[in-house]
Amino acid sequence: MTVFKPHSDKQNRIIFSDKKITIGATGIQFGKTLSGVVWLKRHMHKYTSKDDNFIITSPNYRILQQSTLPPFISMNEGMGRLNKAEMCFHINGGGKVWIRSGHNPDSIVGITNVRAILCDEAGLYTRYFWDNIQARSSFSACPICIVTSPYSLNWLYTDFIRKIELGDPYIKEMTEYVSAASYENPYFPKAEFEQRRRTMDPMRFQMIYGGQFGRMEGLVYKNFEEDRDVIDPVALPDGTKYYGGVDWGYTDPCVILIRAVLPNGFHYQIAEWYKTGQTIREIIKMAKSYNSIYKGVHFYCDPSRPEYIDEFNRNGLIAMPAQNDIRLGIDYHYDLIANGLFKVFRNTSPYSLDELSQYHYPAPKDLKPDQNNKDMLPVDQHNHCMDAIRYTTMASYKFNEKKKSVKLVTGPVNQSLSLEIDPDRDKLLKRKKKFIGL
Repeated sequence: MTVFKPHSDKQNRIIFSDKKITIGATGIQFGKTLSGVVWLKRHMHKYTSKDDNFIITSPNYRILQQSTLPPFISMNEGMGRLNKAEMCFHINGGGKVWIRSGHNPDSIVGITNVRAILCDEAGLYTRYFWDNIQARSSFSACPICIVTSPYSLNWLYTDFIRKIELGDPYIKEMTEYVSAASYENPYFPKAEFEQRRRTMDPMRFQMIYGGQFGRMEGLVYKNFEEDRDVIDPVALPDGTKYYGGVDWGYTDPCVILIRAVLPNGFHYQIAEWYKTGQTIREIIKMAKSYNSIYKGVHFYCDPSRPEYIDEFNRNGLIAMPAQNDIRLGIDYHYDLIANGLFKVFRNTSPYSLDELSQYHYPAPKDLKPDQNNKDMLPVDQHNHCMDAIRYTTMASYKFNEKKKSVKLVTGPVNQSLSLEIDPDRDKLLKRKKKFIGL
């Protein structure tokens, strides 16, 4: 029999929380995963029917195998057996614990009568995976425990942490939020904590050791500010043109984004569709729906599926292959944001906003010896909406005719691009900001 004693009041709060949502956002080696495992074990002892199900999730297989599973197996030794083929722990005389990763965000779909869900390192989950987790918890209104290090200002921060900090009464009532630094584990060496505090970048130190949320390092669109660039919808005047960006997918999500480009040069993202398991028939149905609303949408599509583009056109849509130069597309969209011309209508594009907070360049430690920083591309994840955004920007963004050359820093390390922009841009930008009430 395994005996466990919480090392602090904060670990105790995570383990014995009975709130609908429990969030333990802590520095490394605080013991957050073990806290989550013991929290789940409480519910496994509470619900003992053979029909009861529990779910453990991790962002990927590596974290699942290295971080999540070992303490779970150790804590539940003798309580059941793990079937590795189906990744399911069969509880002796009771139900099942399904073990899933965000590598396939639909892997938890279909699990019923769920009594409790543990989300390990959920700060790395996509919003889509999180939405599926919430759907599994809905029928039985089961609790969810999130234990994680802070990684970025993604859905976890915007949907919960920021609202708690702002005093949202509904979120505060339903959530037990525990923030803890590494040193609050009394077994963590304080000399190590102090050494890292003195030598690391302060923001990164607070995220890794302090349990505080901040911006992910190496963001591609680091100039996008949600508080500034997400706005309430405005009336779209006559002369507005509509563009659709389409990123194909079946196992991966299929994405359709709608961009409104106003005569004055503003670009508004006004709609988003993000879904897995969609056939070309279903994708066309959604595209037609957007086309009937906005009239004459020009769809710019991932060029990897020319037969799908032909199918769009055969069904009366205007579709063409997008310009798919990743580096150039990023530079164009970075410039669009930098000039204050790209805005997202509030409550229309949650997946795009989540990807904007996580779309990043590889860390220096992840680069191979022959990789050139000048040609660096973002990490190939959290990018389905980012691809669709590039397609619409490359198709719709036009530089002004009156130009002067300036250098605009757009990349992660000493990377820049010479662009031609209007010399009266600042005056123009002030007038445009006044137009939308900024």
